[in-house]
Amino acid sequence: MSAQSFERTTFLHSLAAASVPAVPRRCKLPARVTAAVALLLAAIGTPALAATSAVVLEYHHVSADGPESTSVDPDTFEAHMNYLATHDFHVWPLPKLVSRIRAGEDVPDRTVAITFDDAYRSVYTEAFPRLRARGWPFTVFVSPGYIDGDYSHYVSWDQLRTMARHGASIGNHSLHHPHLVHQRRDETREQWLGRVRHEIAGAQQRLEAEITQPAHLLAYPFGEFSPPVQDIARDLGLTAFGQQSGAFGPESDFTALPRYPIATAFASLDSFALKVHSRPLPVASTDPASGMLGPDARVPELRLTLAKGPYRPRTIRCYMGGEPIDVSLDDGNPPVLHVRATQPIGPGRTKYNCTAPSTDSGSWFWYSFLWMKPRADGSWYQG
Repeated sequence: MSAQSFERTTFLHSLAAASVPAVPRRCKLPARVTAAVALLLAAIGTPALAATSAVVLEYHHVSADGPESTSVDPDTFEAHMNYLATHDFHVWPLPKLVSRIRAGEDVPDRTVAITFDDAYRSVYTEAFPRLRARGWPFTVFVSPGYIDGDYSHYVSWDQLRTMARHGASIGNHSLHHPHLVHQRRDETREQWLGRVRHEIAGAQQRLEAEITQPAHLLAYPFGEFSPPVQDIARDLGLTAFGQQSGAFGPESDFTALPRYPIATAFASLDSFALKVHSRPLPVASTDPASGMLGPDARVPELRLTLAKGPYRPRTIRCYMGGEPIDVSLDDGNPPVLHVRATQPIGPGRTKYNCTAPSTDSGSWFWYSFLWMKPRADGSWYQG
């Protein structure tokens, strides 16, 4: 199954779940998608989102020549922006959105924020003119070491300052974009944590030297985070984002907020519409708390303690790499959802994605959990 098919099928399965019988305890959920549900997706005139959550979109390159895994072409980006405009979305500055939701205050229905990681040149040449013409704010997460290196495919400090004068927030993406979660073999735990702090605090200091009032926002490199890294972000007073999918609300972890990565394989308008209409699945806690795995891990189990909300726990469907995976529910107060892959996961980043249809509207819920696994010899994978 292609990545694009996965994005589409994920929600189709979620909608289909609303009409299937209750699932017996500890059994595998069905994966069939009906033609009727496909038609429902084509007519996705969903009601507006509840005004207690919002969606953050994450782009990298806006270019027809960039890597498919991190790019959308300019025409697709324009189509996404047209969708937001014609469907009455509010595009807010990310710092304002974070502040409002963290305080438990309502936001307008259909509110989104737009972000770009890495500060590639195409953000300035392609995305910025389109967003400026609409008067829409956005956030660029910057690794100052790359900007200081004057690489041709990144923006300059002057270009960042120009964007900042016209509605952009400039955020922290670490100094040099390393795997922050990885403790190197030649360093102690204290040295590792000191390096992580230097990467994050040093980047913030460079932003403050170059940009008037940079945002107190961090995007983890590669979307990778773990409790020790989150503690450092928290201690530095930064709200932090990963790259796991989903919306966020006042009960979310503000050191690990989700964003929807948008790239060629996930960029169809159907897929885009599903994302911007989504809501955060009410998850009270996860076990394990961290997605860091050892090299010998094979089929990790995720246990989600569910909170109450306008959804039925037995309609939750979960996926890995585009395929349905085992889900079972322990009834209780609160209920606990057990999620487990049907095959071993390999080195690198792997996500368990779980979705469920709402019971109070045509919207839907999404939760994503990131696993990170080193190679068999304990070495770390590349980007």
